[in-house]
Amino acid sequence: MVSTTERGTHRRGERGQRGRRRRRRPVTAGDVARGILRGFGELLFTAGIVMLFFAAYQVYGKALETRQEQESLGDDLQQAWEEPKGPDSEPLPGSADSRMYIPALDLQWVVVSGVQPDDIRYSPGHYTDDDVAGGDAADAGEKGNYAVAGHRVSGIFWDIDQLSDGDPIVLEDAENFYTYEVVDERTVTPDQVEVVDPDPFDPENNDDPQRALLTLTTCAPKLNNTHRLIVTAELTDTRPKDQGMPESIADMAPENQADEGE
Repeated sequence: MVSTTERGTHRRGERGQRGRRRRRRPVTAGDVARGILRGFGELLFTAGIVMLFFAAYQVYGKALETRQEQESLGDDLQQAWEEPKGPDSEPLPGSADSRMYIPALDLQWVVVSGVQPDDIRYSPGHYTDDDVAGGDAADAGEKGNYAVAGHRVSGIFWDIDQLSDGDPIVLEDAENFYTYEVVDERTVTPDQVEVVDPDPFDPENNDDPQRALLTLTTCAPKLNNTHRLIVTAELTDTRPKDQGMPESIADMAPENQADEGE
């Protein structure tokens, strides 16, 4: 049995406990600072995740779009080769110009005419007369410099830094396969536009180039555009198409690639 005195004491204890539970610790400047830092940290974490996904899309997400566009460009290229051209006809910007193979990377593309952003969105682009100082851009297999720009993304020029001296790069036009071999790789600043001159190694020959060169240009380092990676190759062989594909790319025929994708 609980006495009246004990019940009174018990009630006062409960009121005291309830009163203590209602009291809240005052917010201090440290609490505010910690809340701000915690919120800022969460924002940075979220921004980091978004940037990670964006970088992944830039590297890999466009690969499917590129493959689809390349299939369409391949049809356009074949049609252009089959249609007769006038002696003074100029390719339209963004139109299919040639096909390029890099067997060391197991990559091939239709190269379009022009290097403006819209031209090279899904394909490497050939520097035209309008893009080269002096207006003297070479065609495939010609003496001079067949220069090509491409984005540093998966499926385009992401891995061209892995090329070594002597690696073949093959260009195909309507009549021939032209095999070039890598002779130089370097990183330059964007203002060093002489890398796409007719003879980037000897400016005195720009008016009358003696070598047939192929130059690839892309951003460096990866995921940045502060510099340009330049890979230059020199023509070593011209093979008429009625003799079949060069051995270095015999397994890279477009029809073979299509069979592998099925």
